[in-house]
Amino acid sequence: MPLHEFKCRVCSHQFEALVRAHDPAPRCRACGASDLEQLLSLFAVNSEGTRQAALKDGRKRTAKARRDQVEYQKEIESHHH
Repeated sequence: MPLHEFKCRVCSHQFEALVRAHDPAPRCRACGASDLEQLLSLFAVNSEGTRQAALKDGRKRTAKARRDQVEYQKEIESHHH
């Protein structure tokens, strides 16, 4: 599939678009501008190492979100009392 990544030069929004020969040129989904830069797409590598790294990163983000939620809840409770 001709899926390309673009960055809007007006608002810096990045997005993917399916671009076929007979379709009109894509426009920015955020602001509607047609001044786009086509980005170089990266290929994905899937291995045990990348899966483990992604899992570790996901666990870190989940733990941080959990800590942030607990801190937020404490703050709400302290202002409530």
